[in-house]
Amino acid sequence: MDFKKIVIAAIIFMIWSVLIGFFVSALAPYAAILAALVAGIYAGRNTNAIDATANGFLAGLIGGIMTGATSLYFPNIGGIPISVSIADFFVPMLSFVSFGHYFSAIGLAVIGIFFGALGGAMGSIKKLRGIFLFFTLFILFIFYGAIDNAVWNWGRYDWTWNMSVSHVLTNRIDLFVAFVFSIAVTILSYILKVY
Repeated sequence: MDFKKIVIAAIIFMIWSVLIGFFVSALAPYAAILAALVAGIYAGRNTNAIDATANGFLAGLIGGIMTGATSLYFPNIGGIPISVSIADFFVPMLSFVSFGHYFSAIGLAVIGIFFGALGGAMGSIKKLRGIFLFFTLFILFIFYGAIDNAVWNWGRYDWTWNMSVSHVLTNRIDLFVAFVFSIAVTILSYILKVY
């Protein structure tokens, strides 16, 4: 087990779960799931399937507890609320682990364990690296487009961050450019063997 990688993955879980929920409100209920998968994939890179699953499991556990505990004692940092929504369909399943105001930490830890381990197992599969690279580049390009949109409309009080994201996701040209860019870089990474 690589403890350095586990700690970094746990921090990724914590930061991503907060930022996804804050910046993309439509994905807020699924922020913990996405963050746990990403953390698990990072923790499982370049290892065998058993170690990768164990790394993802621990990263999800530590990240879930850290995120839940931080949200208890620090409601917001710099105006960004440190709270993570849990999808409605998880609430009945997680109700058996309800421990009063510690529910968020326990619930996020349970989600982190399951999806972190799943992400770790996925991260160990070499054939999936190109797919992960493509989706990472695509999402980053969309995020860059949303930032560019927000800066372009800076100072307009009627323009919100959600409108910037929605504009990019509904603009065919932006989506086409993001797709072409992502597929080209993914193919180049295989040709140059840098993945």
